[in-house]
Amino acid sequence: MDKSEILFNEKCSICNYEIKHYKKRSNLNFVDCSEMDDKYLKKLHVRLDDGSEISGVDAFIYVWQRTEGYGWLAKFVNLPFVYQISKIGYSFIAFILFYRYKLFSK
Repeated sequence: MDKSEILFNEKCSICNYEIKHYKKRSNLNFVDCSEMDDKYLKKLHVRLDDGSEISGVDAFIYVWQRTEGYGWLAKFVNLPFVYQISKIGYSFIAFILFYRYKLFSK
């Protein structure tokens, strides 16, 4: 059985909205990280069974591979050119969401 944890910021309305959708379509273990270090607030993280972590686009690919109806997206984003563009785009969006959260969560 997969005991991995998907760490997401439940207090971020955009993040939470998306994760609620994945929760309905998967059996993944989603964990709120809103009270954890900023490292976890800056992007999606997955803590794997062996204790290692993946984050960002790789974490989304992990989730999509295990979420009903999203396997095609994981395969598409894993294409070399798409993967590189996705990493750049995700870094930009995650940066904006993190600072938006920090600005308005006080």
